[in-house]
Amino acid sequence: MYTEPLIKKRYGRYGNNHWMVYSFKLKRDVNLFSDLEYDHWILIESDYKIQLFCEQPAEAQIEGEEGTSIFDMWIKSADGDEIFFEIKYEQDLSDEAVAKQIDIQKKWCEVHGKKHQVRTEKDIRSNEKYLENLKDLLPYVLNNSTIVEIDRYKVLTQLKEGTKTVGELNQELNIGLPRLYEAVACMIYSGDILASLDKEYFGFGTEVWMNEKKEQI
Repeated sequence: MYTEPLIKKRYGRYGNNHWMVYSFKLKRDVNLFSDLEYDHWILIESDYKIQLFCEQPAEAQIEGEEGTSIFDMWIKSADGDEIFFEIKYEQDLSDEAVAKQIDIQKKWCEVHGKKHQVRTEKDIRSNEKYLENLKDLLPYVLNNSTIVEIDRYKVLTQLKEGTKTVGELNQELNIGLPRLYEAVACMIYSGDILASLDKEYFGFGTEVWMNEKKEQI
């Protein structure tokens, strides 16, 4: 299991934009070494289908070949699927050293029977609205990770009638807007409900509905 990062603090050669963020999923601080890695982490941290992840999880080295490469991230989904990621800006992919680094990683994954993906800003930032919504919702989760159970019950009860907007839930439920936002954010994070975060900025107009693929009340 790749749960301990090889690099636990910043060194100059690992980029100029260092992020240290707290992961509720892992219950520890996570070190990220570029703005793009940070945006990628937002997607991973907010995806309820991803059970575990680790930054800088392993070093790839191929017997008989020169050079090594440390992966940017490893994830394990709830269904047991594992993927190793390399995060790069699109413009860097044509660099010979980067191409060599990715080639080493791909060969290592083939030898070890693992999946490998290269993600660029075109993948990670393909929907800026969705990404910004996740960034706005995550503080609610980190600040209040365990919502009041009665709030969860009330929201799910209303959503059994069908899709509602946050504004409609606010009118129908007497729990106050801050608590409603916290409940909705935590329930999106846990996968209890789904939301139209890819279509509009989070607010009264955001549509939410029950996630039928998860066990409900």
